[in-house]
Amino acid sequence: MYKHLTLYYFSGTGNALTAIRWIEDNARRNWIETDLVPIDRLGKISPPQSDGKRLLGFCYPTHGFNLPWIMLKFIARFPAMKGCDLFLLNTRAGSKIYRWFAPGISGVAQILPALVLLVKGFRIRGILPLDMPSNWISVHPGYNQATVDAIFKRSRTMIDRFCGKILSGRRYVRPNVFIMLPVDLLLAPIAFGYFMYGRFLFAKIFIASTDCDTCRLCEEKCPTESIRIIDGRPFWKFTCESCMRCINICPRKAIQVSHSLAAVIIISSSAVPLAFILDLIHPYIPGSLLKTTDFFSRWGIMLAVYFIVSGIVFWLMKSRFVNRIFTWTSLTRYWRRYMATGIKAKDYIFK
Repeated sequence: MYKHLTLYYFSGTGNALTAIRWIEDNARRNWIETDLVPIDRLGKISPPQSDGKRLLGFCYPTHGFNLPWIMLKFIARFPAMKGCDLFLLNTRAGSKIYRWFAPGISGVAQILPALVLLVKGFRIRGILPLDMPSNWISVHPGYNQATVDAIFKRSRTMIDRFCGKILSGRRYVRPNVFIMLPVDLLLAPIAFGYFMYGRFLFAKIFIASTDCDTCRLCEEKCPTESIRIIDGRPFWKFTCESCMRCINICPRKAIQVSHSLAAVIIISSSAVPLAFILDLIHPYIPGSLLKTTDFFSRWGIMLAVYFIVSGIVFWLMKSRFVNRIFTWTSLTRYWRRYMATGIKAKDYIFK
């Protein structure tokens, strides 16, 4: 059915990258020419020519029951190609409890891009939510190798089944998509909250301990160029995707997610007298725009608090004593890290 396959992907710790390598392996066995295109730091989009013999794939992780902002922007910018076939694959937080494989939850990570691409005239031939090992070690330890291997083996089987259908021109949507659809829709408000607030909070709670030797690997490999080295220590900007790449490739395990800093930011945010500030600006806003103005005012004030508090802590951490307090109260200091099996820092390339 297809002669060419182009895979656009974004991967934080290698789950999505592993999945597209499996797809590439299937495509080559079917004599299909395959191109892998990382969207990290991708500038101009040069879509391939659609001749009816080409299949496109968009592969990415699930962040906060949503797709990463970098991938959403990429899909929104991608030129319309009426009648071109494509599929969507989102990796999500799978786990294994004894012998039971627990599925992750997609939220709007499939629904939102599917709607955008349909409007652009694409034909969606397949959707696959893939339950790969959860890499979000900001909220839990990385899984042991036996668990990772078992989840990988199951996921590879899913990929092979998916490719057997999709590469021969048939449609394939994993049944789990329909089973979980009511749950995914109910989680849409949480996905929106993560998109507007959560991702910025997580971007500001990364810290570097005194173990950092300024090797600059995190800066070099950040997919969104969100890490700057200031006074010999990494500083995370709001454009951070919380993809967990930096914390997991750090050779000295010096990067932490500071749970104590998160607590400080949240407490500081709750202490801001929002009602008083909003009352000051209400007289200057037309009544029909009050609700909209209040929403964006609250959003802006929260982001300002995130930035100010994290900035103050960043400078205070010049003190070895303060640095140790925030480092030792970071759970990631004691937790196992996670990188997909076989994935190394050198595998992250930019086009």
